[in-house]
Amino acid sequence: MKTQTPPSQQLTRLTLLRAQTLQLLDLATSEDSVQREPMPGFRPILWHLAHIGVFQNYWIIQRAAGMPSLNPTYDVHFDPMKTPREEARRLPARAEMEAYLQATLSRVQELLESGVADQSARREGAIDMQYAVELVLEHERQHQETIAFLFAALPYESKRAGPPPLSGTRRAPSQEIHIPALRVPIGGTRTRFVYDNELPQHEHELSAFFLDRDLTTNAEYAEFIEAGGYRERRFWNDEGWAWKESAAVDKPLYWVGPPWKEHGFFQEVTLRDDAPVSGISWYEADAYARFRSKRLPTEFEWEAAAAWDPNARLMRPFPWGEDHEDDGAVPDANANNVLWSTAPVGTYQGGTSALGLHDAAGNLWEWTASPFAGYPGFAAYPYPEYSEAWFDGDHRVSRGGSWFSATGLLRTTFRNFYRRNFRAALIGMRCARDAR
Repeated sequence: MKTQTPPSQQLTRLTLLRAQTLQLLDLATSEDSVQREPMPGFRPILWHLAHIGVFQNYWIIQRAAGMPSLNPTYDVHFDPMKTPREEARRLPARAEMEAYLQATLSRVQELLESGVADQSARREGAIDMQYAVELVLEHERQHQETIAFLFAALPYESKRAGPPPLSGTRRAPSQEIHIPALRVPIGGTRTRFVYDNELPQHEHELSAFFLDRDLTTNAEYAEFIEAGGYRERRFWNDEGWAWKESAAVDKPLYWVGPPWKEHGFFQEVTLRDDAPVSGISWYEADAYARFRSKRLPTEFEWEAAAAWDPNARLMRPFPWGEDHEDDGAVPDANANNVLWSTAPVGTYQGGTSALGLHDAAGNLWEWTASPFAGYPGFAAYPYPEYSEAWFDGDHRVSRGGSWFSATGLLRTTFRNFYRRNFRAALIGMRCARDAR
């Protein structure tokens, strides 16, 4: 595990993150809008608020400190494994949830100030307090992003006003990056917080390949539509075609038209040609790559392109190289919710890798070809439901982080994952091809 963080600093980070979560919920113009399902198949936005507290209660108060739960009823109702989505619609008021969150945070403060962190690892069955706090912080950051893309689905009248999407022209013409054959270490180490699915680090052989320097843009994807991409069976695999036909999909989720407009977070705007396409499923990304006579990169190809430093002959923990304070700013990258939108590809240079990959950190998550599965020697920790339960052959790995993602999630080893038909995430793509 990485160097121990002083309890006072841990508490500051927990408190700051909670304030950000509550501010995010303040986007709603009424409590009713966050009490309802934002789209079919999803729990109400407000459900996530109490779930964040339940997770903190369980891992810090119960598992690390060995104390009883503050609210056993909440433990059941706001656990996605214990309460079906249909029953999660019955929610208490936000004020009650916030009181629970404050009580939980106050108990955590007492524990951190009492020195219990020094004794947690000595108790049989306990989880290390330092790890528990890092786990809780990471979990809340991820749920903040879920809340954000659920807010994106709400009608504009349900949200307070905000800035329009950033417009502009891409920084440089489209091109590919040649990645030579490499043998690289894939995955993280316990020198910093990582999830079980990022471990163990292992060597991976890669053949030479080409990778698009930029994310696929709206203008490029529009060419696929105009060429009949959604009508041409030859671009789709069997499952993708069956899904597309059943769901009657003929354009990205956030597109309106034609003529094409874009459903931005706060307002509808004319489609920004040089912004990356988003709101596409893995099936659509795969079909687009076939249209270009290319393919999606594997997650190992993506990690090498984002992390490999040819001069230092090592893999960088972040595309820009240096470590960071988890809640600090990324150097000049479209992340940490600085814009409330994507930016034209290549606008921000802080997300560029040593090999020249633009937006390797931030702007949008990127679909890869790789099924979500454990690395050789994988061991579930500290619970199987985060990773192992989703090794089902359907989920695909996405990499890189979005315009909303917190800094820690931009590490080059982080593996996000979604079902192949999922479109609501802040996710896009870039293409690869073999070097011949």
